[in-house]
Amino acid sequence: MELIDRAAKLIEQTESTLKNLLAEAAQQGDYPAVERLAIWAKTIHELAIAAAVGKSNGKTDRPATKSVSKLSRGIADHKPVTASRRKTTQYPSFVRAGDELIMLAWSKREKKEYRHKASHLVLQLLAKAMAERGSGGRVFSTDELLPIRTSTDGNEVPNYKAYVGISFMKNAGVIEQHGRRGYSIPNIGEFEHAVENLWEQLPTQ
Repeated sequence: MELIDRAAKLIEQTESTLKNLLAEAAQQGDYPAVERLAIWAKTIHELAIAAAVGKSNGKTDRPATKSVSKLSRGIADHKPVTASRRKTTQYPSFVRAGDELIMLAWSKREKKEYRHKASHLVLQLLAKAMAERGSGGRVFSTDELLPIRTSTDGNEVPNYKAYVGISFMKNAGVIEQHGRRGYSIPNIGEFEHAVENLWEQLPTQ
């Protein structure tokens, strides 16, 4: 059991480190890194659950193996696009296609343009959650905000999709970032309505 305890502690430390790196990547606008780190953090979280089950049963359990393969199949719905137009394009930029908010971002590491998607519903859920946590001008962190869950089935929205919405709101100026402390909403009374107006005014693709 000593080895299991040590492994469980290591998994817990790794999960905490990944969460910090995820927040740092989001603040730097490195959204390809956000996607990958979110996937790894989710996998490590599944391992942490498995480790806890193993400790309670006196043996190791392996539900995380299936989780890893499931996650790898649905890694992200963005499509990397090779771009030669970086000098003439301001990043991030946003458009909408049907019911999808699309963020165009530039990866400095891979020197490519990436497309990241989040549904209109995710944007609405995110705005609602922000309005609840940012009342009274309060600064809230992403740890408080995420994960966002759908109201119909309670499923978690992948964090990288939520970060698309956060970037959209930050870029539009309806939320303000306060370093690593998090975000605040300057005009809380009109916030959700303003987000919806921004959605309606997006150029279509």
